Amino acid sequence: MVRAPLGATRGSNPLGGAIFKSAESSLPWDELGNLKQRFKHPIHHFQIQVSNFQRSAKFYGDLLGRLDFAKVFETEGMMEWQKEGTRIIVAQCPKRFLDHGYHRKSVGLNHIAFRAPSRAKVDELYHKYLVPNNIPVLYGGAKEWPDYDPGYYAVYFEDPDRIKLELVYVPDDL
Repeated sequence: MVRAPLGATRGSNPLGGAIFKSAESSLPWDELGNLKQRFKHPIHHFQIQVSNFQRSAKFYGDLLGRLDFAKVFETEGMMEWQKEGTRIIVAQCPKRFLDHGYHRKSVGLNHIAFRAPSRAKVDELYHKYLVPNNIPVLYGGAKEWPDYDPGYYAVYFEDPDRIKLELVYVPDDL
């Protein structure tokens, strides 16, 4: 028998299986007791280990501020920003791992793409932030990528540890 999560009641599911309703809300629970569709975005957080915390905290603070993220936490060697339920954490890499370095073609993360509300926002980041601050821009700057989704417009660039980042606008994207 499937148990209802704490504070939830069992309901019926026309497609079979159990559905639960939280006592505090009408949000459905799946048959394993997991809350479904509570947040707009499925990513809770990701953490980026950096080689120089001060340099990267400044870089990400400037960048994420331009993308409307708010700083929500700071302690020695760690800083965290949040927007619409997604958190980004920047933390100092432990000394014993510093000599390993980062390369986006190795196993692991290749790049992080941030969603832009418009092409103008992509252009603004490129012209008013990346270029004037000599941030390494990849692939010739902000442009349309016709082999991707229709209207895919992006700029790719690197953080201080050469982690590839992207700001992308796609019309009618989620």
